[in-house]
Amino acid sequence: MAGETDNYDAIVIGAGYGGVTTAALMAKAGKRVLILEKGTQPGGKAVTIRKGGAAYEMWPIAGGPSEGSRFHELVRDLGLDPAELIVMPEQTGEFLYRDASGEWLKFGFSSRPSEDPGAAGRMPKALGIDPADLGGMMQMTASIFSMPEDEIAKHDETSTLEWLGQFNLPEPLMAYMGVVLNLLFVVPIDRLPVSEAVRTLKDFFRGGGGRYHAGGFGHIAELAVGYVESHGGKLLTSQRVVRILIEDGRAVGVATSDGEYRAPVVISNAGVQPTVLKLLTGADLDSEYIDKVKSYEPSWAFVGVRYFLDAPVFEYPMYLAFSDESWWESTRFAAAEAGDWPEDPLLFVAVPGLYDTSLIPDSDHQVALVGTLSSPDPESPMNDAAIEKVEEMTARLWPAITNHLVRKEIYNAHSVSAASRDAVVPGQGGECIGLAQVIGQCGASKPDIRGPVPGLYFTGCDAGGYGCGTHQAVESGFVVAEAVLADLG
Repeated sequence: MAGETDNYDAIVIGAGYGGVTTAALMAKAGKRVLILEKGTQPGGKAVTIRKGGAAYEMWPIAGGPSEGSRFHELVRDLGLDPAELIVMPEQTGEFLYRDASGEWLKFGFSSRPSEDPGAAGRMPKALGIDPADLGGMMQMTASIFSMPEDEIAKHDETSTLEWLGQFNLPEPLMAYMGVVLNLLFVVPIDRLPVSEAVRTLKDFFRGGGGRYHAGGFGHIAELAVGYVESHGGKLLTSQRVVRILIEDGRAVGVATSDGEYRAPVVISNAGVQPTVLKLLTGADLDSEYIDKVKSYEPSWAFVGVRYFLDAPVFEYPMYLAFSDESWWESTRFAAAEAGDWPEDPLLFVAVPGLYDTSLIPDSDHQVALVGTLSSPDPESPMNDAAIEKVEEMTARLWPAITNHLVRKEIYNAHSVSAASRDAVVPGQGGECIGLAQVIGQCGASKPDIRGPVPGLYFTGCDAGGYGCGTHQAVESGFVVAEAVLADLG
C-alpha cells in the first residue's frame, strides 16, 4: 500500500500554520516528516488563493503582533530574513467610528508602534473623548503591562467584560476595546478570559497589529513546507486522512483513500473534535473524554464578500469600522442571531494588493476582502443576514464600489468548513479560528497537546498556544514540536 516503505519520524495531518510550524521545527531537528493536506496547497484557513493572476485570501487577514512575533522566529528558523517576508506598512490602516451624533470619525494607525509612539495619544482625540475622561484608559493600560505571568494565570475564569468594567471607560473607548477583542478572538467578550486577553493585548500594545506577508499571508506556510521537503520530508496534497491507525493502544500512522502511511508519531492539525470524533473511530476511548470533546464550543464564524474592482477604491491595506453598538457580548450576539442587528455591525476590510503590489498584476485594480462576525453553524440563516449587512454597510462607507465592481464572491461558514475544518458536531464547522477562546477552554482548561492515545498530538489553534488566530497556531507549533522532540528523545 502507498507509503508502507517510507520511513517517517512523524506524520502531520493538515498544512495549516500549526501543522507546518511543527513539521518545520522537527525537520530542523533532523526528523523526517510527512505532511498530508486535504486541500491543494498549504496555509489552512490563511491559505493564499491564486486565480487569474491575482493573489488574495479567503477572507480579510492581518496578523499580530507585528513586531517580535512567533512568525519572526519561524522565519528565522527557516533560515530566512523576516525583514524580507513580513510586511508592516507605515500607515497600515484606518479606524472608522460612527459617534453618537452619526458622524463618521477616522484615524489612521501603523503596524509598527516603535516607529509611531504617538499613536496611542491620537486615538482618544480621534474618538472625540475628553482628555479628562482618560484616567480609566491609563489605569487599564498600566494594569495590562504590569500584570505578572503568575497573576495572569489566576484569571482563566475571569470575564474580560467584567474586568474592563472596573476602569469606567468612556463609551467610545469601550466600543473600540470591544470590537478589537471581538476581532482578535472572534468570541463574546463577556466569555473571553482575562488571562487570554491580557497576554495578547500586552503583545499587541508592544508589537502592534496589522502584519502581512510578502507573497500572500499563506506564503510563509508554503516556505515552511519547502523547508520540510528540503530536509527529507514530503507534502502530499489532496490527501484526506480517513482514519488514524491504532495498534497496541498507540497511534502508528494514518489511512487515506490512497493507502496507509506509518510513523511513530501522528500530529493532527485537523482540530481536536474532527480528530477525536471522526479519525479515531473504533479506538478505545473513555466515554467521559468523548463527551468533553463533544461539548467544546467553536469560535464565531467570519463571513462576507470578496470585491473585485477595476479602480483603486481603498487607500489603505486595512480598515475597521464600528459604532458603540458594534461590539458583541453574548446577549448582543444572541439578538443578532435572532435577526436584531445593529445598524453598523463590526466591519473588517483587508486589501492584499496594498500590502504587496505584486499580488495584483494590474495596478489600477483592487481585491477587497470585507466581512463581519456570524454563526459558525454552516446551516444558520444568520450567515445570509450577515452578508447582507456587509454589503449594505460597505456601500454606505465606500459608495464608489458600485461603479467599479467587476464581480464579487461570497464566503460563508460553508466555505470555511469545506476548505479547512470538517463539521463533526451539529452547529459547528464554519468557525473562524477553531475552538473558542472562552472561559473553560483556555489556560489550564485548554485541551492537552497530547491526544487520548500515546503517539498522538494536537497542534494549531485548538491546543498549545495563545493569542490571535494564526499567531496562536504558530505558538502551538513551537510548543508541540518541543514536546514531540523531547518524547522522541
